[in-house]
Amino acid sequence: MRPVGQGLREPRSARVKTIAIFGGTGALGSALAGRLSKAGYDVLIGSRDPQKAAAFVAETKAARPDFCGTGLGLAEAAARAELAILSVPYSAQAETLALVKDGLAGKILIDATAPLRPPKVGTVQLPQAGSAAVEAQRLLGSDVRVVSALQTIAAGKLASGRAVDGDVLVSADESDAAELVCGLMNELGLRAWYVGPLANSAAAEAMTAVLVQINRRYKRDQSGLRITGKPKEAPGESALRRSDGVAVTPLRGLPLFGPGDDLAHALGDSIIREGLAPEDGDVLVVAQKVVSKVEGRAVRLADVAPTPAGEALGRQSAKAAELAELIAAEAREVMRVREGLVIVRHRLGHVAANAGIDFSNVADPGGPPTVLLWPIDPDASAERLRAALELRFGARLAVIISDSLGRAWRAGTTGTAIGVAGMRPVRDRRGESDLFGRVLQATFVGVADEIAAAASLVIGEAAEATPAVLVRGAVFDPPDGTGAAGLIRPLEQDLFR
Repeated sequence: MRPVGQGLREPRSARVKTIAIFGGTGALGSALAGRLSKAGYDVLIGSRDPQKAAAFVAETKAARPDFCGTGLGLAEAAARAELAILSVPYSAQAETLALVKDGLAGKILIDATAPLRPPKVGTVQLPQAGSAAVEAQRLLGSDVRVVSALQTIAAGKLASGRAVDGDVLVSADESDAAELVCGLMNELGLRAWYVGPLANSAAAEAMTAVLVQINRRYKRDQSGLRITGKPKEAPGESALRRSDGVAVTPLRGLPLFGPGDDLAHALGDSIIREGLAPEDGDVLVVAQKVVSKVEGRAVRLADVAPTPAGEALGRQSAKAAELAELIAAEAREVMRVREGLVIVRHRLGHVAANAGIDFSNVADPGGPPTVLLWPIDPDASAERLRAALELRFGARLAVIISDSLGRAWRAGTTGTAIGVAGMRPVRDRRGESDLFGRVLQATFVGVADEIAAAASLVIGEAAEATPAVLVRGAVFDPPDGTGAAGLIRPLEQDLFR
């Protein structure tokens, strides 16, 4: 079993433009229609009642003017489509296929049918042929290539428009048809696995009933399926994961961002302009400044009213009272002060000069003095970017929001992760062995900081105008929910306080 069609290797599959959905007015069909239209496909909504299909399209366009769809009867939709999806209840499968059979000759039909038979929809009840997809193939004949998919993905997850937490099992007797469908699934924000011949669709169809039971018994909402495990090493290779090399690619042509701009969309467009096809394990590193700008974290010093504490810190550090007020407000603890410099423990836990507040690359030199604060929650900012880009490209990505920070006992600044999503920020290698078999006792690698530092070589500090890069080849562990906080040493272990 293997995942295929990762990323946007061929935009909009390059082979298909018009897709019909039989049962497109239902929950699953309408959710698919929305995603297909957003991905750039022309959608034909096929229904036994053409007027119902036309009304559905009109209502959808009223709510979403960018929706590209047409309502038709089943036979006409089949004839006009280049590829079709069947999303009707099992009880309507045979009747629907009889109406569309002639129009599907020479085409691919994606069968999303799950053989659920009320009232026992939580009981596996496979057809005599072995699966609904095999039945569909027999009904349509060899002129139509049937591919089974989507039985384990809840309609509500697809309708949400967000990245889907669940995998798709794709079964087909012809590998090229499976590859095309897997690529389509990836474009819709889904990870697809080609699991072999059409007969194997029985497993996915049976799993639908199992997921119904899980939802009912354990009060879950829209349970799904996730394939886990690590890639096998090549024969003779060490079982340890290792990188074959790290590539850092700048994302050029990005605009000067302002409050409310769609940063994720702009980054995605730049990825495409660079000819990149995001893959599982790629890391997008984004400079903190552009995130802060789109989130409205720029502050004019003239708008700050210093408190007595801010004025005192300003006198002590020889900084403007307004700036000192902002530094104090962003700090959990003021640690050291000297003329021109304030070292604080930021409210997020990081130790940083001037609480990370910066003048550079913020406003025109002749304009009013304006500074930029860190995002309110950089981990949440990273997660929003990750979710949007995964949905667009169909690959499992990580996102790091970075800033340049100084380090104790070392001259100069280096890229540091202040927001992390889609990866564990550290690699705990304790318990592994070195080259001579000795067990590692204290090797705890700050991998998110290492990636941020590598990215900073390309992002730069001055007028490079490259606020984001794509990093490929880095090795990291799956996310554990800690975000960038996982990089901060607990205070009881801080020997330099």
